[in-house]
Amino acid sequence: TQSTWGGPLTSVRLVEMVKSLLFSSLLLAFVSALPHTPAETSLFETEQIFPSPELLNKWMKSLAVPVIEEDDPVPTIVGKLAAAAKQFALEELEKTGPSKRSLQATSEADEYPYFGFIPLLGAKVVSGAAAVNWEGQCFKNIAGVATVNGNSSIDLELTFANSKSLLCTETMLLGTSDAYQLLEVAVHGSKKITWDLSKSSSAGVWDATHNGIRVFMFVGSLADTMDAIAKTAEIFEPCVTKPVAEFAATANIDFLSKYRGIKMVKRSVTDVILNETEIHSGDFFGVMRLDGLDPMLAWAMGATTGHTTIALWKGTQLYICESTATSSYWDTNGIQCTPYRDWITKAKAASFNVIHAPLAPAFRAKFNETKAWEFVQSVLGYNYGYNNMFWGWIDTEQLNYPCVAPDFTRCLTWDIIEVVFPAIAKYVPTFHTFYDQAFNKRLGTTGLDFSGILQAANEKGIPAISLPTIVEQDGWIYNTTRNGIVADGPSMVCCVFVCHMWKAAGLFADFDDEINCAELTNWDDYSMKVFDSNYVRPQACVDADPDSIVCQILGEYSMAVDHYNTKAPFAHMAEHCPGVAPDYSRPDNC
Repeated sequence: TQSTWGGPLTSVRLVEMVKSLLFSSLLLAFVSALPHTPAETSLFETEQIFPSPELLNKWMKSLAVPVIEEDDPVPTIVGKLAAAAKQFALEELEKTGPSKRSLQATSEADEYPYFGFIPLLGAKVVSGAAAVNWEGQCFKNIAGVATVNGNSSIDLELTFANSKSLLCTETMLLGTSDAYQLLEVAVHGSKKITWDLSKSSSAGVWDATHNGIRVFMFVGSLADTMDAIAKTAEIFEPCVTKPVAEFAATANIDFLSKYRGIKMVKRSVTDVILNETEIHSGDFFGVMRLDGLDPMLAWAMGATTGHTTIALWKGTQLYICESTATSSYWDTNGIQCTPYRDWITKAKAASFNVIHAPLAPAFRAKFNETKAWEFVQSVLGYNYGYNNMFWGWIDTEQLNYPCVAPDFTRCLTWDIIEVVFPAIAKYVPTFHTFYDQAFNKRLGTTGLDFSGILQAANEKGIPAISLPTIVEQDGWIYNTTRNGIVADGPSMVCCVFVCHMWKAAGLFADFDDEINCAELTNWDDYSMKVFDSNYVRPQACVDADPDSIVCQILGEYSMAVDHYNTKAPFAHMAEHCPGVAPDYSRPDNC
């Protein structure tokens, strides 16, 4: 087969392309910014859009930004998409002018611009049901009613009344699991839309007629939305570089401070390289790279790290083992073990900020190196765990999705995912790998696309919103790759791999290993009470970071670990845990 980008579609490439569009908030910016064909037409007041790979390529070329190439590493793809979104947003801002920004944008939105394009669900307009009414930011009364015309179309009528301001414009995203439309309304009256179903699958028709056309309301004006997209895209610029530039680091630190509530300050000492003798098998290394990706993961998970690794001795050689992917700053893909000194050199070149946390003596004594290496050998080379990345982290229907500062009441939701994920999968067909296997496993089905998954869940009496909350099982096997070759095997992101290493080495034997590591996040790893609470840091660590409780061995900016070493491990931990910004409160029993 051929990939979306024109080259051969290898399995490694397939999963790598998934990561490029992995994070739902960035995906939403992508969909928000994508124009429809023809390119000459204004973005808004569009006809219904059926996404396609050709439309994506045409859009990127029209913006004069580099298109995605077959051999691009994953973060480079993210960086290119961010660059395209930024360029489009800046062009739209130039067209609309700064005067079109709302008064609110001059204060709150400028102070908290990141991911400000996340909309709110206004209503679901279901065919044959009574009219639904809601309030927008510009109109006090908005009503929607829909009538289905067989399997060919839906007549949607939206009525806007009682304008709050003559200068306010309502900006909306209408969508189903098969198509979407962007709409801007400035004057009162009715807007009639024919929603075409002729290109939809039977499951897509079912979704549109039974779940309705979702109407999402953007906060602020079109110019506000474009400004938020442009400023959010900037924090991802290090995805296409090896070192992280200072301006990008500053922007990411600002984001982490305002959205995650953690402070990272400039360090006077950047390298405190521990001697190998001070590191033991099973020790934890936490990483924060200020490249947009790690900070976004930290915000979403409620963590202070974006990547995790583990130390493992073999004879006289110390290794750092991890699950990661190739990029502009990392040259090896998948589950891997790198000699310690080599890893330090690569981490420093990549602008990693790194902390070391040693296991407690009791857990160090439990750690069976032989068993750990047997596990490593059984999984070396398997690709990064994109297949189930979100679904181990999302434990509740509403209380795990990232929320936008300053009040943290506007959040990513399942309703947005129902529209955005299938839209992206149509632009980039390989994106379905990110969710299809995980959701099909939860339903006991195979091969269903997103629309089919929604329909099957309904037939089985399972609310679709609850699918991510079904516990991810460590024993589930995914179609993935190993050393670039198609293979069936485990799907493990970084923190899940670290937990599996501890599990294989015997740290959880006291409760018969009844822990699903696939449910753990970065925060779960380092908050687990398995570390040395009496650890005396080397003097060089104390001198570099006097107030820290761990040793930071690399990085220009200080790191902290909240709730470090506070939660004793127990059976089935972390399977049903809420965690919403800004405080990410979690019950003791999860």
